[in-house]
Amino acid sequence: MSPTDAQSWIAVANKRGADAQAIYKEHPNSIGSVYMAGYAIECSLKALLQSRGTPFPTHGSDGHNLLSLWKTSRFNLSDLNDPNGNKAFFIKQWDTKFRYESDIGNLDLDLGDLIKGAMELTGWIQTRVRRSKPRKKK
Repeated sequence: MSPTDAQSWIAVANKRGADAQAIYKEHPNSIGSVYMAGYAIECSLKALLQSRGTPFPTHGSDGHNLLSLWKTSRFNLSDLNDPNGNKAFFIKQWDTKFRYESDIGNLDLDLGDLIKGAMELTGWIQTRVRRSKPRKKK
């Protein structure tokens, strides 16, 4: 069952972020940490959209499309302030198909830097959730 309010989405996001960090700590070469970090970002974006009263998909590939959720949140890639690409990777390239991969491929990105970037990004999004004013019901 999916979370039903912004705080529940944040709670799940924080758990997936903790999972990502724990996997990385125990298995620093595991793409599993990146996989979990993507879910932390996804759930943070859904928390923001929920707090704004903006509809978003919760099932299927659309529900996991970080670029689509990012755009629905009215963000631009330039908002990332990400010279090394460790945050943009998640928005532009993260995919649930990573669950079937054994490594990140031929990307020139460090897994530790990716996890750090993901945690910074989830914090940045969650700050916007806290600042968000819900839409008034008509």
